[in-house]
Order: sequence, then structure tokens, then C-alpha cells
Amino acid sequence: MQEEHKVVDVNTEEFKTELENTRAFADKVRDRMGFEPNPIASENERIYIGLTNNKLTKGKRYCPCFMVEGETKEEKKAANNRICPCKPALQNEIPETGKCYCGIFNTKEYVANFVMVDVQKAIHHTDLTTTKLNTLFSKNEINSAELVDLLDGRKEGLIDFILIDVREELENNTKQIIGMDYLIPTSVFGQKIQMISDKKDKNIVVHCHSGARSARVQQIMKGMGFETVINLSGGISNYGGETK
Repeated sequence: MQEEHKVVDVNTEEFKTELENTRAFADKVRDRMGFEPNPIASENERIYIGLTNNKLTKGKRYCPCFMVEGETKEEKKAANNRICPCKPALQNEIPETGKCYCGIFNTKEYVANFVMVDVQKAIHHTDLTTTKLNTLFSKNEINSAELVDLLDGRKEGLIDFILIDVREELENNTKQIIGMDYLIPTSVFGQKIQMISDKKDKNIVVHCHSGARSARVQQIMKGMGFETVINLSGGISNYGGETK
């Protein structure tokens, strides 16, 4: 039997209480394992909100940076979805890179060596042409600077494309890329994708928080017949363009 998709209100006492529980949970994991939080406080908070949303709507603190596969409890368990703190993070990501994929658990060494980079300053904006911009859609992924170029080119009428955010509505409410065209959360992807079923021949860019969920959505959309779908590498967490 398929589970009903739940929608939560961040302004309710239930959500606020569970959000505090999530913060306490993350602190407890750090204390137990000797980890440090993300040096960017707002990044921690966005992940806490995602974990809280998954706890209230799906029953567990599933990692918000990855699509939760399956509809029923049995299907979710069989899909081996990531539950925080997830095994891939503890066994591979943190030992190898110093941080989990979402970035809320970091080694002391990683934090000590962390350098805050203003991505916007790193963007090398060259003269835009339709030919140059079109070449980006032959790639599987683009970076922050390339998406800024595409959005600037669209403003100038040099190219047309659709920008889709596949994060949950709660995440989109906290921060969104200026120029986003559609919000199609992964939790209701099968329903919402119908909004653009007539646009399978269009150039499309998908993004999420860090690039994992949108990469999965990219695969699904290509399987559905969408011709050109590219992923934003690093997601909105690494995006240096305009946001609100």
C-alpha cells in the first residue's frame, strides 16, 4: 500500500519541537564521534530543516541531500536509503574527505583547514555568445560559474532553458536561485513532473542542495524522454550567483 505524502508547516509547534530535536541529535553525534559542524552556520540549518522534514513526513531522518527511494516502509528499507548519520559518510566520505556529503559532520582537521571562498569572485565572466552557451548543454554537469553565464545569457536573449529546483518546498523557502522556473520536489516528483511533460525537447538544468538528488532526477528524466537535462555540480550550496 502506497504511503500518503505528508506536508508539514514549519510554523507549527510540532515542527519547531522536532527541529530542536534534530539540532540536539546532530550535536550528540558530533560529541560522540569527535566531529565539528559546518563552518557555515546557515548550511547546518538548511540540513537540519531537511532532516526534520524527512522525520515528520517519512518517519526517519533520511539524508536530505539524496532522493528517498520507495513509497512504503518496506520499499524504503529495501532501497537502502541513507539515514543520518549514514554509513557511506562514516565509512567513506568523512575518512576520505574530512566531511559527510551534506557537510554537517566534519573532522577537526577539515574545519581547521577550511577556507571560505567567495564563489562570486571566482566567476570568470567572458563575452557571452549563443554558440558558447549552447556547448554547455552537451555536458552532463555544469558548475556555478557556467550556470551564472547561462542565466545572464537568457536575460540577454542569447539562449533559452528551464531551471528546475528538485529540493523540498521547505528548502526552497529558505534559499532559492534567482531565475528558477519550476520547483519539482523529489518527494512528489511523479506528480509534479507532469507540469513540464510538453517540454521534453527543451534545454533543462536541474539542481538540489549539493547535486546528488538532482543527479538522480537527471537520470529519471532522461529515461522519461527528456532530451537535454544537465545537473548543477555542487548544487545551491556551491552556487555563487544571485539568490533570495
